[in-house]
Amino acid sequence: MTTLLRRLFGAIPANGFLGRRLPFSTSSRRTPHRFRRGRRAPNPAPPSPEAVSAAIATLPSRLTPPLLAYSLSSVSDARLVLPLLTHSLRLPTFRPDPGPFLIAIKRLAAADLYADYDRACALVFSLLPSLPSPGPLLRSALYFYCQFHKLGKAFHVYTLMRASTDPAARPSADTYHALFTALLSRGGGDTMVHYMYMDTVSALFRQMLEEGVQPDTRAINVLVKGYAQSLHLNDALRVFHQMQPVYGCEPDAFTYSYLVHGLSAQGRTRNAREMFEEMRTKGLAPTEPACNAFVSALAMAGEADEAERVMWEMARAGMVVDDITRKAVVEELWRAGKRDDADRIVREMEERGIVGGAERRALVRSLHADFGDDDLDVDHTERSTR
Repeated sequence: MTTLLRRLFGAIPANGFLGRRLPFSTSSRRTPHRFRRGRRAPNPAPPSPEAVSAAIATLPSRLTPPLLAYSLSSVSDARLVLPLLTHSLRLPTFRPDPGPFLIAIKRLAAADLYADYDRACALVFSLLPSLPSPGPLLRSALYFYCQFHKLGKAFHVYTLMRASTDPAARPSADTYHALFTALLSRGGGDTMVHYMYMDTVSALFRQMLEEGVQPDTRAINVLVKGYAQSLHLNDALRVFHQMQPVYGCEPDAFTYSYLVHGLSAQGRTRNAREMFEEMRTKGLAPTEPACNAFVSALAMAGEADEAERVMWEMARAGMVVDDITRKAVVEELWRAGKRDDADRIVREMEERGIVGGAERRALVRSLHADFGDDDLDVDHTERSTR
């Protein structure tokens, strides 16, 4: 992994922030399963020579960049985009222009033709010194490489953007946001992976500030989310409290939701409640995962009544109360000896459509299995609702 990151940041000076090695290594010769790249579907078969010749024949005799851009956007088969582009570049009278390249990489990316997309981007990079206003091209290339989960390629575009003499091609807040998101999307819900990449994201954020790029709420949210998902909540709170006074941007519903979710996962229900109430005071609606995590944390902390109240608020707002949250609330009531309340909540869940009959019976059976109550009648609730 450190080899990968050294390659990604090889163009950055050794004394720069990103020259540091990440605190992770592995002695195994095999890549751990969670770090292996996902297999992509193979590219479709290339178009036949006849189809390519027919598409080339439709090009106007006096080909200009606007006419080529129109042809690339209107061709029915996206697999013909790259052959048309390369054919046009061989014409002695044709001058490279950003317009056709931009159409080409967008169409190839939308069609999920990664191999052709990568070749089109290689053409762009080879002609970069002769292309006027390359900013939109580089921004689109970086964005789609992030979408394809090709971090090495994305950071190569990032170094090209930093080296560009065109101020419009320099990295922007959108550039850094795409890189932050791509880094933290690796590893799924693995907190160790998020922790490992947060070192890189933090260094990249500092480089963003050094470049004079003003961070916005989206960029700060990625930092907060990354720290929260790696369970470094003190760092997440530090960034949160710096948002307005240091960076001049206001937290939004996602900022609060990431903090509520992370604090709840750590069992810090007091801090989670403070964030939850502050968010509601500002008229911001929490996300569904944050609400479920908060309700579960309240229930496991013995605050079943408060957990029930928030759970019904979720239901009234149209949010889905997941099975872990439902079970946590009912189990806590059962554990506290409030079995009538637990039975009432189970009935209300079914009446409000939160659970179906089969889910309700499974929930009651799980209580019976966990608490060993021989007097529990699994079908009692069903008979009482008839």
